[in-house]
Amino acid sequence: MTSIFSTYSTGENRVTASCLAVLRSLSIDRMERLIGALLEQSEFQLIRFENQPSKGGAGIPDAIIQSSLRLLIETKTQRNTVRKDQVIRHLALLDEASETNLTLLMLTPDDVRPKTLDEVNDDRVAWTSFTTLDQAINELLEDPKEVVSEREAFLLRELQSMLETEGLTASLNDTVVVAARNAWPEYQELHAYVCQPNRSFQIVHRMGFYSQGVIYPLIPRITASFDDVVMEKNSHAGALGQLVNTLVDEGHRPEGERFKVMMLSAPDSPDTITLDQPIPNDKRSKSGKPTAFTMGQRYVPSERLLIAKVTSDLDEAE
Repeated sequence: MTSIFSTYSTGENRVTASCLAVLRSLSIDRMERLIGALLEQSEFQLIRFENQPSKGGAGIPDAIIQSSLRLLIETKTQRNTVRKDQVIRHLALLDEASETNLTLLMLTPDDVRPKTLDEVNDDRVAWTSFTTLDQAINELLEDPKEVVSEREAFLLRELQSMLETEGLTASLNDTVVVAARNAWPEYQELHAYVCQPNRSFQIVHRMGFYSQGVIYPLIPRITASFDDVVMEKNSHAGALGQLVNTLVDEGHRPEGERFKVMMLSAPDSPDTITLDQPIPNDKRSKSGKPTAFTMGQRYVPSERLLIAKVTSDLDEAE
């Protein structure tokens, strides 16, 4: 990937240039989706296309292509290195800008929003982590409604590999919370999570389930993981074989197809964390619209799940 990723000598410049190189290679729709995920703005638009903006009158065009955004990005490759004076200088540049939508995005390897940004207390400042970027790429690539070209998928996977090599997606988060409309009842019955083969997850020890606007109160331990399992009866040994037989016999999965299988501790197992109650989702976009806690997978610390009252508590610094 040396022909794509920058060879700048310093880490921050190299990582920033590599991220921008991949973003530039994506379609506008894919670029907007990734940046929107980082900014937590599901309605984010880089460019607005409008057909027949108004009717009648002299000098009225048939269409408008318009952008009013200025997005500054400051990248950090070390934890706890966000400096207040630097943030203030970047905001001063936004003060001089003519665009109407002004944002400073801080992209760092921190697990939680740096306290320095709260001290600045400016609504134009947004923060996200490389772990969130990695998650947003996974959700994009795994979305069946997205038609991602082979070239785009290759570049995005290579970017993920580079971020992992740089140690930027290493996280204190030990639990993956998955979208679970069907997975939650399946876990309660089968004590497993079954999804598309070779689905990518960070290294985690536990799994949570999100659906119907809540994170459910059982957080089982992941006891085993199998990336590519053929749903073929009597062809696997032990607990995996018993599970595959049940999945096929009870019609949970078609025989002969392939899936990733993660074995989980049972609801009543001492290895399963039981929360006091479900955690309601109160996540909102910047415009105030309700938005899902995750549409695919999201990583959080199990310690914070134990004390969270609403999902926004999972984003707060300890």
